[in-house]
Amino acid sequence: MTEALNTDKAVQDGLRKALTTPGSNGYALLTEHGMAAAFTERYKDMLRYDHKAGRWFLWMDTHWKEDTTHRAFSYARMLVAEANKNSEFKEQALTGKASFCGGVERFARTDPAHAVVPEDWDKDPYLLATPGGTVDLHTGKLRPASPDDMITRVAAVAPSVGPCPLWLRFLNEATNGDAELIAFLKRWCGYCLTGDTREHALLFGYGPGGNGKSVFLNTLSRIMGDYATVAAMDTFVASHGDRHSTDLAMLRGARLVTASETEEGRTWAEARIKQMTGGDPITARFMRQDNFTFQPQFKLTIVGNHKPVLKNVDEAARRRFNIVPFIHKPKSPDKDLESKLQDEWPGIMQWMIEGCLEWQREGMPRPTVVLEATAEYFEAQDTFGQWLSERCIRDPGLETKPNMLLKDFQEWCRNNGEPESDNKRMRGMLEKTNGIRYVKTRGTRAVRGIGLKPNESPHQWRD
Repeated sequence: MTEALNTDKAVQDGLRKALTTPGSNGYALLTEHGMAAAFTERYKDMLRYDHKAGRWFLWMDTHWKEDTTHRAFSYARMLVAEANKNSEFKEQALTGKASFCGGVERFARTDPAHAVVPEDWDKDPYLLATPGGTVDLHTGKLRPASPDDMITRVAAVAPSVGPCPLWLRFLNEATNGDAELIAFLKRWCGYCLTGDTREHALLFGYGPGGNGKSVFLNTLSRIMGDYATVAAMDTFVASHGDRHSTDLAMLRGARLVTASETEEGRTWAEARIKQMTGGDPITARFMRQDNFTFQPQFKLTIVGNHKPVLKNVDEAARRRFNIVPFIHKPKSPDKDLESKLQDEWPGIMQWMIEGCLEWQREGMPRPTVVLEATAEYFEAQDTFGQWLSERCIRDPGLETKPNMLLKDFQEWCRNNGEPESDNKRMRGMLEKTNGIRYVKTRGTRAVRGIGLKPNESPHQWRD
């Protein structure tokens, strides 16, 4: 951090300001309040105090960073020591005790020049801090960083117009030369640079090992630096017990959230996935702390060798999922590819920014390979839809008892190795199906608009 202010002048200006405070009678310097005024005069452009978090933040020339080493207290102590050495104020020498210095620091917290609340941070989703300045993602232009932007994260590299041939060659091999898919991935990466979540979508990269999906994810995450967070896969899959919201609390402020290595047979935590990608505020808390609510900015990008099970295939799920197949292994695998790509990070960052601008201009149309892979995934997951197609007759004039439908569906699931459904879930799926509704006929409940095909099995259900 650069301390560009002239130390002696700043201290003297602050002390004079304290002496001229109404009612001070020239003795304000003998109090923590007086030295707090000098503290603010010197550090008003370098320190902020978040009253909700209870922490100081330091200006690092590119972004604000949490003060984890009590630098603010050290600055107060140094200021008191400097004031005691200043010949102009020697007659009002101050105590250097820790309690006095701590009082100076505590008084300074409430000064409007320092005081902030969580809502003040990272308000502009289209500003991206980098080591070389701040990128305006609306224009793609790099400008000098400003404390007034109130940014608390920084990417790993600044963009450069230099080429990134190794990265482009890697993408070409990983996608088997699919230009449409490469354009989609470029826009997705650019979209991840922002704090905008308007797409309400996640990307799931699927395929066996050694096909580039981990190289892609790790490179993207490392370039984004503080803006990226790695989450445990358990955050996104169903569990038997209630999960503490700490794993959600850790996602506050991130623009990219990644996870990898899904286990076979796991099931998506569908309500949580919808919550994370829906754009609505999320309430969470850290261990032994109060709840807080935040607006998610992150985009979920997950890779794995196995696709988790999706129990409810509805329109909301179809809108959210983008299945990207990574199935093309390179002819000559390079185990050092990730480290070699690091030399191209500035160029890759520029490539991502260009993708962000393309996304803002033209949106995020899904390429053919993603549409096909996603449709195939949903078809495999939609056990209810498969049963409906194989075992049912759709006709507005038909009525069938609910328990007959449930028994037939459960038998179909057993025969096909699928988990059985209960009555509540079965009813929910039927009610979401166009042309089907629950009715009462002569006091008896029935489902109108559906019937069962003759069962080829020798066992017939009887009501």
